[in-house]
Amino acid sequence: MPEAGREIAHGNDVFHVEVRGFDHIPEAERNMTLPQVDYLWVGTSVNLLSFTLGALAIGTGLSLRLALGACLVGTLLYALVAIGSIATVRAGLPVNTLSRAAFGLRGNLANAFLSWVASVLFEVINTVFGVEAVMALFRVLGWSEPGSAGKLLAVILQLLMCGGIAVLGHATMVWFQRFFAVAVGLAFVLVLGFTLPKVDWAHAAVAHSSLSTGALLAAFLAATSIIASNPISFLFNGPDWVRYLPSKTPWTAIFRHVFQSTFLPSILLTVMGACCATLGDMSDPVAGLKALVPGPLFILYICSVIGGSLANSVPTYYSSGLTLQALGLKVHRWSATVLDIIVSTLITLYVIFVQDFTTALNDFIALMMMWVGPFGGVWVADAWFRRGHFDAAAIHARGAASRYWGWRGFNLAGCTALLLGMLACALTMRSPLYSGPLARWLGGADLSWLLGFPVAVLAYLALARLPLKKATALSGASVPQPD
Repeated sequence: MPEAGREIAHGNDVFHVEVRGFDHIPEAERNMTLPQVDYLWVGTSVNLLSFTLGALAIGTGLSLRLALGACLVGTLLYALVAIGSIATVRAGLPVNTLSRAAFGLRGNLANAFLSWVASVLFEVINTVFGVEAVMALFRVLGWSEPGSAGKLLAVILQLLMCGGIAVLGHATMVWFQRFFAVAVGLAFVLVLGFTLPKVDWAHAAVAHSSLSTGALLAAFLAATSIIASNPISFLFNGPDWVRYLPSKTPWTAIFRHVFQSTFLPSILLTVMGACCATLGDMSDPVAGLKALVPGPLFILYICSVIGGSLANSVPTYYSSGLTLQALGLKVHRWSATVLDIIVSTLITLYVIFVQDFTTALNDFIALMMMWVGPFGGVWVADAWFRRGHFDAAAIHARGAASRYWGWRGFNLAGCTALLLGMLACALTMRSPLYSGPLARWLGGADLSWLLGFPVAVLAYLALARLPLKKATALSGASVPQPD
């Protein structure tokens, strides 16, 4: 890790290895612009996962009209990612570093570990989506039976592209994302424009299944939870990617650029998924679209799926390296990223060639939502209370040398608030593996996506308000005022 406070010339240049890792980004090194935020997040958001989630909303039994309403409400939760991004810009720190202040250095280790596990799982799912798309492309191009050789080639191609960009670091990632954003975004818009006229809008209010009023509400909340899982899942890594913005960037500009570049592409893709699910079986979101679009457009769709998989994986690989450093791995960021890529690739190969447990991965990610929302609530509340100002040296120090050490390395307020938020989720969530007692009492209605974050925020502010005020008063002379 570079020495705290020392500025590094050309430490984040395109096609050069980024020098910084999970440490603070000095003002002189902050070379990101707001338009780059748009490209980065649009490129990350135009992927098959949003399409698949939109299709699943129809699978709950809702009418198309209500499914589209669930897509809208669930996607609005990208506002939480935008709020969190303001904090990381002010602090110049990634999530799993600044969250040490909220949980204590030892208390945050469990969160960093879960962040890394979740990152690996998303990397695996993204790669599997990409492999399926590449295999479909091979078949369209004439390789009728690509088999194991085709799968291995598909994995290697994605590994070289995603891994190479992520290892180089932030500036290179941002540079490439603009091409993914434009090319993949336009391809999906063309497919959306072709499929929308096929939808039976006259019967859009007719439910897919016969549902009572109570069951209809439960289905709507379940569909909204499915959609909301996507924005919530970015709370442990998404705000990392904008920390190179100048710290004085107006908070309104940060919020607007992050929100518009996540919400707009995501709502388009979830709507596309829901609409296509009314036209055919979208359980295979790649092959399922083949019957709905002409051949050339299907090839373009396959290419966009591949591009979307790459664009979504690169930032995830990048943040995973930062998370491994936050866990205590004493290596350079690029080395940590390489290690993460190796682990996720081995798991992907196992899934593809030995044991397909994609369903189990999806189920586990559904349970991860019990943790992600409350975790985000605690660290965002802590960062906003501190106005994004952290001691860049003390955040890494152990024992009495760190104002963030807490009780034996644990911030009891943060850890308790996290547990309370998780309890609220556990009581109200509905997933394939587990349904909480309140969710069952409400007829299967899932409220975990709605309650986890705010319960954790309120609990943390109630428990930590006095200690935080005292800490802020002690450092007030050196703390710059927010805009």
